[in-house]
Amino acid sequence: MNFITGKYSRYVLSLFMVIMFACAGFVQKGMNHSRAEMGLTRLQPLENAPPVLAFTTVALGGFRGLISNMLWIRATQLQEDGKYFEMVQLADWITKLQPHFVTVWVHQAWNLAYNISVKFPDHQDRWLWVQRGIELLRDYGLKYNPQETLIYRELAWFFQHKMGANLDDANMLYKAQWASAWDELLKDGKPDYDVLLNPQEPEDKERVRIMFEVYKTDPAVMQEVDQEYGPFEWRLPEAHAIYWAYLGLKVSEREKDYIQLRRVIFQGMQLAFLRGRMIEFPVAVPDEPGEFTKAYEYGPNLEIIDNTNRAYEEMMAAEEQYFDNIGTAHKNFIRTAIYFLYTHNRMVEAEKWYDYVREKYLDSIETSLEEYVFARVEEEFGSTSQDRLKAMLMGFLERAFLDLAVGQDEKAVAGELLARKMRKRYYDQITESQIARIKLPTIQEMKAELLVRLLDPEEGLNEMLVQQLRTRLGLADDYDPKAALGALKANQPVEELEGPPPPEL
Repeated sequence: MNFITGKYSRYVLSLFMVIMFACAGFVQKGMNHSRAEMGLTRLQPLENAPPVLAFTTVALGGFRGLISNMLWIRATQLQEDGKYFEMVQLADWITKLQPHFVTVWVHQAWNLAYNISVKFPDHQDRWLWVQRGIELLRDYGLKYNPQETLIYRELAWFFQHKMGANLDDANMLYKAQWASAWDELLKDGKPDYDVLLNPQEPEDKERVRIMFEVYKTDPAVMQEVDQEYGPFEWRLPEAHAIYWAYLGLKVSEREKDYIQLRRVIFQGMQLAFLRGRMIEFPVAVPDEPGEFTKAYEYGPNLEIIDNTNRAYEEMMAAEEQYFDNIGTAHKNFIRTAIYFLYTHNRMVEAEKWYDYVREKYLDSIETSLEEYVFARVEEEFGSTSQDRLKAMLMGFLERAFLDLAVGQDEKAVAGELLARKMRKRYYDQITESQIARIKLPTIQEMKAELLVRLLDPEEGLNEMLVQQLRTRLGLADDYDPKAALGALKANQPVEELEGPPPPEL
């Protein structure tokens, strides 16, 4: 005791403290290693972080959690009070305090894109909030969590569900805004990968710069997605949903969560199949005589059936524990593809997939091809799915045009009559409040849209059928199907749209 309190005491205590610090450092090193293995903490310093974020993650230490909890409580109160802009500032602070807490990014982005956006009746205002939600995940969340599966999944979901689906009254504005933005980045609506991957001209370099810096999208990855699952229409949100899910599969290290991203891919491909083809047409600007703007209509993309089928088969092989669930979705997709191919007069392909699904899933279809299609027609008569019903109606009308071209007038009339009845029944089943959100084009508009494709020299009918169809419809030599569709959408009279109509086609 005298030794400790004597003249050597300070040296002994100092030595004791050094030994204790050394032991604590040794133990801390092991604890840090264990915490890192269990994913309880992030030990690596933030890279390219702004000064305020670097400061908060180091200087505040354990107090960050306490401050974050206080901010969460305040943000919730502000949202309940409708003080959204102040709440967004608090959300920004919360993400800065907890940049590696994935739930923070997901919750705040969801709040912006879903909860706050619908508080605004103006659709343009809603679009701004949806964009902020996407940017929060894409531009910031992934910057600090580049391998987090959940962020990729949520980002893809925003494109697939918030923008791609029709559950939001403003969904058509979202699609139009996104299509307009990407239309400026792609030539003729399609990516020219030779140019995008090796831009030479200043305007091409600028387009690629915007893709990388503004939309955080790599043309090389787009090309991989097209080769693996497409080709897709990149002006549509579902293509970007698949892009982010695919990228997540490439970089994420949490293999147990891959099923979430794979689901986004095959769900996005189903959506792209139902309405993944865009038709653009000019529409007159009401307040500017002689000026036109682009508008878009959507139809099924039957060209991706093979790739979608392959994607399902690969996912079933990779996710054996979900084999039955994915298999059910796969079977339903092929059954729908058969139906759409048949109604779009692609009989050889319909028979091919009919044989395939009956061989792979013995209980899938137990009737003849024709009986199955007729049963689906009766089933779809009660459908209130906008995308499915429009695709089916377009199929009936396309067959009606083909029947007309080859002289089968009665069959053509019967096909359109069935389409008209089904459209009427659809409107009888939905409520008046739903019409603005899930309305169908008129039969006349769908026919005009079909003519854009059928008369196209590259993607349409062969030259002989084109001439026969033009003759039967009484179309003028200078008839422009895109201009006709635009005029029809703008409710402007177009006398030559059908000429003498095929008996009420």
